[in-house]
Amino acid sequence: MNKKKLALIVGILSMNLLLMSGSVVGSAIAAIAKSFPTEPISKVQMLSSIPQLGQLIATLIFSYLAFKITRKNLGLIAVALVAISGLLPAFYNTNLNIILACMVLLGFGLGLISNIGPVLLQEYFEGEERATVMGWAVGVNNIGMIAFVAIGGILGGVHWQNLFWVYGISVIIFLLVFFLVPKDVRMQSKDAHVAGGDSESYWKTFKGLNGYVYVILAVTFVTSLAMMIFMSNLSIVLAEKGNGTAYTATITAIGNIGGIITAFSLKYIRKLTKTNTMAWGFICFALSFVCIVFFSNFAMHILGNMFSGMGIVLINATIPYELSILSNKRQFAIAISLNTLVSSLAGVAAPIILAAVQIPAGSSSYLAGIVLSAVAALLLFGSRLGKRVEDVHAAKVVEAEA
Repeated sequence: MNKKKLALIVGILSMNLLLMSGSVVGSAIAAIAKSFPTEPISKVQMLSSIPQLGQLIATLIFSYLAFKITRKNLGLIAVALVAISGLLPAFYNTNLNIILACMVLLGFGLGLISNIGPVLLQEYFEGEERATVMGWAVGVNNIGMIAFVAIGGILGGVHWQNLFWVYGISVIIFLLVFFLVPKDVRMQSKDAHVAGGDSESYWKTFKGLNGYVYVILAVTFVTSLAMMIFMSNLSIVLAEKGNGTAYTATITAIGNIGGIITAFSLKYIRKLTKTNTMAWGFICFALSFVCIVFFSNFAMHILGNMFSGMGIVLINATIPYELSILSNKRQFAIAISLNTLVSSLAGVAAPIILAAVQIPAGSSSYLAGIVLSAVAALLLFGSRLGKRVEDVHAAKVVEAEA
């Protein structure tokens, strides 16, 4: 990989540092609540959840915007929105409604970034190189989360208003994207000269998605379901074993190392897992649940969190890669936005689904997670989905060369 491509990778992946930054404000909810004693605590708590509304809106309209704005400019707009909405509460912080509005706008910017990143990687990278860089992207997500939470916590240690200065990093990222990502052109409709051509092409492109795209979206749903079961029940399961909040936070932070190492080693891991990378990811998920629910020692709980991070990387790096080789450039913008939408819906649906099948929170949910992950792994191994997807891609390459 030459210096030019490394610079391009820095430019694109720098945006991923921001993806988990919406969680920063959650660490200051108690302090913020004291500053707004007349506001209900539930409204203050919305500061940590309402960015998801903005992300959902961004995801719903992303594929449309991708046909109207160049990919680089869309990335710059997204980072600018994060910078403005993130920094504004550092100056105007006496009105909770304004801060909530900023968090919605922040989520909108993050939603655009989560979609534009894979689209840019599809544009500039091919084959295993693309798969490798998409793995790095997931690792950078984790690094960004650790950095933002740590720096935001330090800045907001004295006054909670100061934690929003952490979004000043967005200005640096804006400059990296501006200077390191090449200027591109807007995706044009083949029928753009016809009245209504863009709209017609959009729906034609949507209808032209390969059937395996929808199978992978189903895998995304199951992945997000497993992730939410793990994260939302972790503290409950550990509390059942007599461990408190500090213990949970510690093993979660250390466990993130597993995901980061996996992300930056994905090139070598894929040589072993080959077309079954997602199936092995679900095996890691199953082991993560096992380590937490069946053991009561610190080392196994860290290992469980590491397995969770490994599973997330193996699956969430492979999914956009496989969507990218199943789709052309116009189709991929639609496919990746559908993927993000399905992931968000699965996160919301997780507690509803568990309640509907009468699985209580805590250890019972973790046992359900083991079954879900094991079944998903067996189905992926048995169906040879990864091999089928690569066969489709190989056939398209042969057809294009003919």
